[in-house]
Amino acid sequence: MSLIDVLNENNIAVNLPVKSKKELINTIAQLACKSPVLKDIDCKTVESTLWEREELASTGLGSGVAIPHCRLPGLSTFVVGVAITKKSIDFDAIDNEKVNIFPFVIGPEENPKEHLKVLSGMARLLRNPETRNAMRKARTAEDLFELLKGLLEDVSSVAPQPVGPAMRMLHVFVRDEEIFNDVLQVFASGEPIGAMVLEAHESTEYLSGMPIFAGFWNNDLNTFNRIIIAVVKENLLNQTLRSIEYVCGDLRKQTDVMVTVTDLHHALGSLDF
Repeated sequence: MSLIDVLNENNIAVNLPVKSKKELINTIAQLACKSPVLKDIDCKTVESTLWEREELASTGLGSGVAIPHCRLPGLSTFVVGVAITKKSIDFDAIDNEKVNIFPFVIGPEENPKEHLKVLSGMARLLRNPETRNAMRKARTAEDLFELLKGLLEDVSSVAPQPVGPAMRMLHVFVRDEEIFNDVLQVFASGEPIGAMVLEAHESTEYLSGMPIFAGFWNNDLNTFNRIIIAVVKENLLNQTLRSIEYVCGDLRKQTDVMVTVTDLHHALGSLDF
């Protein structure tokens, strides 16, 4: 399942005259309940469950975006929509900035993995400032739906794959914490067999501790180094690489990210994450 399969124009609204977090959550509950998926659930239940999730930690991601979400028992699928307010409101975002873009996700309680994929996919899409600006300019729900539909189709399109091994091994070397968080969301929202993270240290960190090399690096050492290792199905390789580049920018110009791809001739077993 992808975002484009569950996003519905009936669950989208723009230019909302909302002035507070409480009013926003109520508005999202009402908007979500337009979906037939929630026909047997009272809107007050949706609202209170969204509030319970917010009490755990704010869903404000920063850059004017928050993704209120919750899981409910008995749902057959997801309800995904977007609310854009006329003016930005306080939402306890991690960067302390006000928010006016509110994609929301209501999902089945029994399917946390798919819920994570939907959330991560939406967060990754909104990482792009051009996407956020275009969303803010949408005049109608239909305009916004068509914009998002086009973006999601572009991100999810897969180029023809060459004949070769069925699986590939990806290593993503990252030296920037913000980029690391964005790249990790790519794997959370995609379909690799599994992804793990290793904490690494640059060789210069060890060399700087040797007396013979003392004074060469001083305080210039990069202490944030992570390696994401993932096994990816070959038919998803191009899509995964494009998604990584989408959040990082042109990899050929990056100095804090490097991606390597290795053929896998044997892959036995699996990891359930």
